[in-house]
Formats: sequence, structure tokens, C-alpha cells
Amino acid sequence: METLETLIIHGCGGHARSVASAVRKRWNIVFVDANARPGERILGFPVFRSFDQIIGAESAAHHVAIGDLSEKKAVFESLLEAGYSLPVLIAPGAIIAEGAELGTGTFVGVGAYVGPNARIGENTIINTHAIAEHDTVIGAHTHISINASVAGYSKVGSEVMFGAGATVIDKVSVGDRIVIGAGGVVVGDLTEPGTYVGIPARMLKK
Repeated sequence: METLETLIIHGCGGHARSVASAVRKRWNIVFVDANARPGERILGFPVFRSFDQIIGAESAAHHVAIGDLSEKKAVFESLLEAGYSLPVLIAPGAIIAEGAELGTGTFVGVGAYVGPNARIGENTIINTHAIAEHDTVIGAHTHISINASVAGYSKVGSEVMFGAGATVIDKVSVGDRIVIGAGGVVVGDLTEPGTYVGIPARMLKK
């Protein structure tokens, strides 16, 4: 029987569990979370308070599955700087089209689609059944949530959060550090950081 490589998942919240569930047949998973309880297990896998407690951590692969994008970015950058392996993780049933590029540490969820010539930044999430269509550019540390869609030729910045079912129409730009609320529809360029909601999406707060 083939011995699986170890994947250390940073975080043990809902998204971390989704990542583990999606890739568990390909990796020997260990969770790391500072709030872990002694002897805690998630989906049958052990949870440690620090990856320094894990035998062989220096040669393991790592994935940052923390919900808060600022914290996710900080942990990712510290691991990258330390030289740890941060592979792209692609769930079964996801489709990556010809010519698409996925940045280091990216996760593509079950049933998601990344279209031809799309470019996805590092440490980014294309979540369950999300779509990043042809020729899209999506920045680093961004989360395209479940059933959200970015239409062709659109550009999305870094540290952007799309709520469930949010949509960006084709050839639209969304700047850095913007939140699009669940179900929101972006029909024109957004440049100012803040939270946008509704159809069409309008700023709720800076």
C-alpha cells in the first residue's frame, strides 16, 4: 500500500475541514491550531497546537486554511519565507482548463471551474462550485466563495472576499481588499476598499 505524504493544514475551522475532506485520499493530514484541545481529532485526523510538535514537520507540505484573509496571508507568507512546501490543492471533480495558472498554495474546491488562460494568485481559494472563467485574473489571498462566479476577462485584486453566490460580469475590475456580499452582482469597476452588497453591488461601508 502506498504511503501518503503528510499535509499540515493550518486552521481547523469549517474551511479547513472542507479542504481535508476534499484531499484526504491523497494526503496523510494533520491539523494545526493554537486553540487545539489535548487529544483532539477532526475527521479522524490529529490536531496539534503547533507544527513544531509534529514529527517530520520540516519535510511535510503545508496548506493555510484560515478563514480570516489577513491572518491567512500572514501565516502563508511566514511559511513561504521559511521555505516550506505549499502545493496547489485541487479537489476531485474540479476542472482546470488548458492554459490556466494556479499560484502557490491555492485551493480549488469540489466542482469548481477555472477556465482557459485564467491566472489565479497565490494562497487563493476557488471554493466549492465557484467559477473563474476564461482569461480572468484573480489576485493573491482572495476567496471566491461557494457558487460565486467571475466572468471572462474580469480582474479581481488581492485580499478580496466574494460571498456565496456573488457574481462579477465580464470585463469588470474589482480592486484590492474589497468584500462582495452574498448574492451581490458587480456590473461596473470597483476601486475603493469596502463592503459592497446588492444588485447591482453598491458600497455598504468602507
